[in-house]
Amino acid sequence: MKRYWLTSLILLSSIIFMNSHNMFFIFALTICLSIIVDYSALRPLARPKFVLFLVILMFGVPLFIGGRKAHFYGIPYSEDILLMSINMGLRSIIILTAIKILTNHISVEQMGEWLRRMRLKHFSEVFATSMKLMPRVKEISFETFSEFRRSPARLNLFTHVFNWTAKLIARLLFFIEETNYEQE
Repeated sequence: MKRYWLTSLILLSSIIFMNSHNMFFIFALTICLSIIVDYSALRPLARPKFVLFLVILMFGVPLFIGGRKAHFYGIPYSEDILLMSINMGLRSIIILTAIKILTNHISVEQMGEWLRRMRLKHFSEVFATSMKLMPRVKEISFETFSEFRRSPARLNLFTHVFNWTAKLIARLLFFIEETNYEQE
């Protein structure tokens, strides 16, 4: 158990030392350490949707922000912002890996005990309630998203997305209110 705590601590402390000169070296070391300790922690990070989101985040931002003085096949981008966004993306991967390694090998009771020592009481009750409600929240979200995808966009895209986001929030708030009445 202590090796997972220690590994997570090493991974999280490694991001403090990351900069644009050593980010690839530190990232490679942390990924190798993660593979040695718990290979299964890296599986969620290899999902195509996550990789696409990360690529858009790291390489899309420099196209719109900063002084776009560098060019790649005629497309102007900001070299400084590119380095910062790559550094940010690599740090986020390390943070997510550290959290996944920790949560793969720690129980709710152990986490609750640790948080109790930090004076955060009632963690186990809050966690149990959230785990009980999460499937319904996920179901409401997926239902709303599927309705959004099927509905024709009569208005502009921003208004269409805003309307469906408001519907999702309203449905979630009604669900929370129903849950509060059931608990009383």
